[in-house]
Amino acid sequence: MSERTAVLFALRDDPSLVVRAEELGYESAWAAEGQGKTAFGKLERWAVHTDEIGLATGIVNVFSRTPAALAAAAATLDDHSDGRAILGLGVAHPGVVEAFHGVPFDRPLSRLHEYVELVRRYLRGEADSFDGEFFSPERTSFWDAFDPVREEIPIYNGALGPANVRLTGQVADGWLPNLYPRPQFEEALEWLDTGAARAGRDASDVDVAMYVLTAVHDDPDEARRAAAEHVAYYLRDVPGYYDRAAEQAGFADEVEAVRAAPTTEAGARELSAEFLDLVALVGTPDDVRGRLGELREMGVDLPVVRAPAGVDREWVARTLEVFAP
Repeated sequence: MSERTAVLFALRDDPSLVVRAEELGYESAWAAEGQGKTAFGKLERWAVHTDEIGLATGIVNVFSRTPAALAAAAATLDDHSDGRAILGLGVAHPGVVEAFHGVPFDRPLSRLHEYVELVRRYLRGEADSFDGEFFSPERTSFWDAFDPVREEIPIYNGALGPANVRLTGQVADGWLPNLYPRPQFEEALEWLDTGAARAGRDASDVDVAMYVLTAVHDDPDEARRAAAEHVAYYLRDVPGYYDRAAEQAGFADEVEAVRAAPTTEAGARELSAEFLDLVALVGTPDDVRGRLGELREMGVDLPVVRAPAGVDREWVARTLEVFAP
């Protein structure tokens, strides 16, 4: 059996790339949502063009849909794809939740915990009422006209901080970290283990599916530029998340310099090769081919490779070929 590898297409919606990923043996294709096309809309489209590859939201947030709406969307995708749906959830951040959706970013972890419980109830078709802190439906089952293909769809949580990673170990089927510096990863696995113990299970029951930023180009300088600009964007535009992990890994000075720079491009020039090599695989095809093994040895069960944001289709296609299972 080949090693498991997945791919994140982020905001890109190109069914031909998903078909190619399936041909190359990728286990699943992940679709981001953000503030544009819905992840479910893209995945429904991809389902028509494919037969075997898993179809995953990566991620949808727990503020913009009710658990019922989210469960219905996931169950519909699962039905249309013959049981290939995967549900990647996350709390997102105020820049998405408040600035775009216009709802308060309130008690995100408590909300996530309740949300996961409710989604699972809807999928199982439990008809009883639910009296929660955030949601209190009178019934948690679909109409008799719709019987989900599966009563369980794998749920992954895109967690970064200690409390959220512990919650992942407690309630989720998988953990989906992004831009996580490798020195912090060993400690984070301890958080995951603590959360799993709370639920009376082993951390090995939680699938670690890490987003892996890859920047592959025949020109190593161009590869590093693309990776640096991608990382700089996250450090500058999503405060309190990725910057915290980088600071804890010993790169507080670089984070400060990136955020003080006048533009993302200028901020990218403040990032050292040392830091980039801790959060990304960067270089020529020969430099990076085969390096996913390092992450597997570290404890990543499912590397989810992605190209840097903003690159062209040719770059994404090259990424698929280089990291094909």
